[in-house]
Amino acid sequence: MRQIFYLTSFFFLIAGSAWGFDASFDPEGWLKFEGDHFVVLCPPGIDEDEAHAVLDHAEDYYNDIADDIGYTRYQNFWTWGNRVKIIIFGDKDTYVRQTGQPPWSGGFASMYSELFKSRIIVSYAGQPNFIEVILPHEITHLILHDFIGFDRPIPRFFDEGVAQLEQKDDSLNHMDAMAHLIVGGRIIPLQELLQFDLVAHKNDAESVSIFYVESLYIVDFLVKTYGKDAFKELCRHLRDGDGFEEALKSSYYPTIDSMQALQDKWFEYAKQYL
Repeated sequence: MRQIFYLTSFFFLIAGSAWGFDASFDPEGWLKFEGDHFVVLCPPGIDEDEAHAVLDHAEDYYNDIADDIGYTRYQNFWTWGNRVKIIIFGDKDTYVRQTGQPPWSGGFASMYSELFKSRIIVSYAGQPNFIEVILPHEITHLILHDFIGFDRPIPRFFDEGVAQLEQKDDSLNHMDAMAHLIVGGRIIPLQELLQFDLVAHKNDAESVSIFYVESLYIVDFLVKTYGKDAFKELCRHLRDGDGFEEALKSSYYPTIDSMQALQDKWFEYAKQYL
């Protein structure tokens, strides 16, 4: 399980919410860097090269992620007054104090009304995983919910699996660990994964770790095995109001017509990595 718990450190790092933090945060005197879909805000004295790097990567991620889930026809959604605000505090202590996040948090994203037009991503200067892990992860959450709809229920495992898949780290280099979990009977059955409550399991580090790793590799399996077109079709069915199992069947029938069929196919695929 060493590899599994190694991965968990990233997943806890990017977890978070914006309790007590106002999306209208825009302090006087802060620097502002504007792109097509994002605005980066940071205090004076920050490394401006880092701020520019955040903005450039965010714009690149937006285009890649939108294409991966079929969002491109909505490409004008995040423009002008609806651009996503990326807030970079000067240091970790200030970030924790201003946002109310726990000390282990590396960043978070949130959406606010009206009609969820206000979206923010928040972190701090020098956060080592921000550009390659947290930024693409959180942009994916925002795009996925924008595309499918904020009033549509998205299974948490699918939401987190897609977001992890867009990270630019080595999370996908641990398929052997996933295969050993399957053979050892330690995975969460997919029908249970569909209803898995992270809050209810917050004190069960092993279950949470398995949840995140399993979510990543199921989504990766669907994309690698059946291609992006079928995956985009799945997202479209979710957008149109289908439940996940119904959307799965509509997009992958007759190869996959239920969560059990997905689990069987995934088991078969994963075991080749033993």
